[in-house]
Amino acid sequence: MSGIHPMVQPVFGNTYIFFKVTTVMGQQYLSESEKELLTAIGRHPQMSMKELIDYTGYKRVSSIVRKVNEFREQNFLCGPIYIVDYGKLSKNPLHRLACVIEFNKDYETIIEYLKLIKPLIWVYRVLSSHKEVLLAGFLSSDDAAVTALLQLLKDNNVITDFIVRARRHRDVKECPNFFGDPVPSLDTLCDPCEPPDTSFGEYDTKWNECDIRTLSYLHEGYESTKLTEILKKERKLHDKTWKYDQIKYSYRKMIKNKLIERIYYINPFPQDQCANFFLFLRTEDSGLTLRILYNFARGGRIYREYTLYGEWGLIGCICHPRFFAGLMHKLDQVNEITKKELYHVRSTPPGIRYVGEHAEFTYFDVDTQTLEYPYGIFKEEIKEKLESEK
Repeated sequence: MSGIHPMVQPVFGNTYIFFKVTTVMGQQYLSESEKELLTAIGRHPQMSMKELIDYTGYKRVSSIVRKVNEFREQNFLCGPIYIVDYGKLSKNPLHRLACVIEFNKDYETIIEYLKLIKPLIWVYRVLSSHKEVLLAGFLSSDDAAVTALLQLLKDNNVITDFIVRARRHRDVKECPNFFGDPVPSLDTLCDPCEPPDTSFGEYDTKWNECDIRTLSYLHEGYESTKLTEILKKERKLHDKTWKYDQIKYSYRKMIKNKLIERIYYINPFPQDQCANFFLFLRTEDSGLTLRILYNFARGGRIYREYTLYGEWGLIGCICHPRFFAGLMHKLDQVNEITKKELYHVRSTPPGIRYVGEHAEFTYFDVDTQTLEYPYGIFKEEIKEKLESEK
């Protein structure tokens, strides 16, 4: 029988969100060789299937390929996909925004409005018995303009409240150590360590139209895209006559100049057996916040990604439900953490919803090498929709 434990955490002022967590789950058995392979793929995502032989007990490439396909079918693994260093993309600064949005209308209606604020990249629904909450991620060239558009939605009772936090750093993604503890200790959160440099890179490479079109398919999402598929889609959907060698050259150019980095998403257990959460936290010092993020459950059988959002740190985890069930109690013992917000999101899919539709870079200007979104147009589109629904 599963044990259900309610968890309560303030989100806006005196508003509380309630969480229910199943603390007992069935675990899928993995052999030692399978654990070695999954751990190796997570640590060395740039390696070919052939190169992974040196890090595992498998002797044949065909065996590794077969196992990787099985892991995909079992919902252990997604990818490879690519993350972007926005500092290297354009001459103007770009930020990623994480928004906490409360609402009381139909979920699909909210999505229709949010998608008018381009580019909305992803949406996570928060598990809550108290109110409707979602987390939304945007790519932004003007944070104040995005905030103003969300305020417009609030003023017109589309949403009831929101928080906007901006990320000016790369996020660090770490796949599970399948030999680690599924319920790792948090006793060393504040210990001295050397977190990696998470600063965005600097623009130093001119990008042409083929580069940007290729990037639009590789960026984000949760499914791997082959270069041949990009070529076919460009011809069919956009009437582009690229050659395969052009697509391949753009891909290698982006890898060489570190615009994109290849990664895998690897779940510590089959996807439907995991808890998935985001934790915002603050301390008195951003350096200490980064140390806590770096040390958080490090080395455990847990997927984690973390970064700084201004004065806040954000860590997202996919983990054993027992780790989540005891999390807030453990964090309450850490006096250095002055504020925290915990969001338990629905298992994926459909909890994670990639909605970018590969349109994040539509407004990239190859002549000026800038990416600026026409927020004035987005505002008019929202107003038109509001007027049509009166």
